[in-house]
Order: sequence, then C-alpha cells, then structure tokens
Amino acid sequence: MVSLGDELTTIDRESARMKPSRQEPSANTSRGARSFRQLKGKRYRVIAATSVAPAEIRRVVESPESLLEGPDAQVVKQGRSALIVKTTLCLSETETPTAYKRCGCKSPGRRLLRRFLTPRAARNLHLAHAMLRAGIATPRPMLAVLPRWRVFFRPCYLATEWIEAAVPVDVFLRNAARFEAGKKKAVLRAAAECVGQLLGTLHARGFTHRDLKATNLLMRESAGRVEAFVIDLDGAARPWFISRRTRMTNLARLVLATDGLTPITHTLRQRFLRSYLTAAGDSAPWKAIWRQLDEISRIRRSRRARRSRSGT
Repeated sequence: MVSLGDELTTIDRESARMKPSRQEPSANTSRGARSFRQLKGKRYRVIAATSVAPAEIRRVVESPESLLEGPDAQVVKQGRSALIVKTTLCLSETETPTAYKRCGCKSPGRRLLRRFLTPRAARNLHLAHAMLRAGIATPRPMLAVLPRWRVFFRPCYLATEWIEAAVPVDVFLRNAARFEAGKKKAVLRAAAECVGQLLGTLHARGFTHRDLKATNLLMRESAGRVEAFVIDLDGAARPWFISRRTRMTNLARLVLATDGLTPITHTLRQRFLRSYLTAAGDSAPWKAIWRQLDEISRIRRSRRARRSRSGT
C-alpha cells in the first residue's frame, strides 16, 4: 500500500530536477511531454505523463498487475518474457485504450544484471518521448512502473497509447492486395513511401532500431491517407554516431520480414528506398545503396537458414 505521506512529484525533463507539488499539476501544463509525474510506493515507483489521472497513478503503484487482470484486458501477445494486453487507462477522467506491457527476463542472470541497468520500461518511455519530439511516429507513452531497488527481481511495466485500426505491415500489405486495382496501386505506393519516410526520419534524427520486423511496424489507412508507426523500442537506441552499414542492417531486418509477400514488387522496393534516402538526407546513388542492402539481406538470409538447419 502507498502511505498517505507519499508525495506526487513532477519531474521536469528540461531542468532535470524533481519538484514536489502540493497541488496536482494540470494536464494542460505547458511543459507537455517534457515533464512527468512520479510516485513511489514500497515495492514500485511510477513515472507517468502529466495527462494520467493522479488516482490512476496511485492505483497502479499499489498493484501494477491490476491493469493486466481487469475485465477489459485483452491479451495481444504472450511470450517467455513479455505479456502485452489491450486495456484502458484513465486520462483526465477519460477512459483511453492503452497497450500495457509486462517486461520480464528469461534467466536469473539477466534479472541480476538488470539491477545495474536502467529499467527497460523507463528507458523506452523517455526514448519514445524523444522520438515524438523529433517528429517520429510512435505510440505516446503513458506511464512506466519500475520495481524499487529492494525488489529488483520483479518485472517492470510500460503503458503506451493504443493505435486504433493499425495492423502490422505484413497484414496491411496482404489486406491492400485485396483492394480493386486502382485503389490497390495507390495504397501500396503510399505505404512504400510512408514507411521509407518514417525510417529515413528515424535515422536522420539519430535513432536506430535493430528489430524492424513486421510486427514492430504498424500501418493504417483512412480516407485515402496511409500512416506508419514504429513500436517496441526494446531494439531502439540513440547512439552518438550511425554508420551507413548500421542503417542498412536495420533495413535488412525489414527486408527479411517482407520476403515472399505477393504485393511487394521490385518497383515498390525502389519507391521505398528512394523515399528513405530522401528523408535520411543520403545523397548516395540509390543503385549503390540497393546493392549494399541486397548483400546484407543475403547474408542474413544465409545465417537464418543455417540456424534453421541446426535447430537453434
């Protein structure tokens, strides 16, 4: 339980100071995404966007599992170390659809190592805010729930905005292939350009993502407009320098994820690459980049085939 003496604080990301707040900060604060609320309990602490209702923050710090077990929780993905559900979170007295993820570790060694590293949920929350400020489309993070030092073996949790009507890129492309000829052509072209622009902007702003598989790129189409979003920032980073080799390796992961999809043609890949190079500010000839990307993709296919044959 959270003691009555616990104080909700506002963390200003610009000044990197923690400011006690006797009155609850307004959801319409001018600092917007650059400030967060924090509440510490006995076992967990919560870092939340200022739009999250204080009562919701207090509920989550007492029982982070409550959002996973609620009547409106729907399991989206369940793996060995992570569980993702679609649920609702109270933002300024409005119930908002939210993706809520429990992040664990596969082995005791990893859990022990986590004691000395920044929790994944906190890292991804701040990384997502940095991406949004840089103009990169990613779900808006709502809150992160982190275990206190005395219970660091417990999992951490991350809540982000739920992107309505968005599906993984491979599902989107298969759905688009069933449209009538004119709409199909327009949507596929827009999708190639949209993804190229998103990933080009990602790299141009100094971010990388080493796990650009199909499920980590969401797309949706509405009223003739196609949108793309990058999600699951476990594989994302903001290094001090990004080489072209690193950028091509990131893209090769997506190339492998879309191998064999009928709607993907040579022309669409070319359109994607041209859009990517423009957004990334890369003036190299697109044919040279195409050959480099093709070579890296070929190497990764070979490695995958060898692992498949060896059963690992």
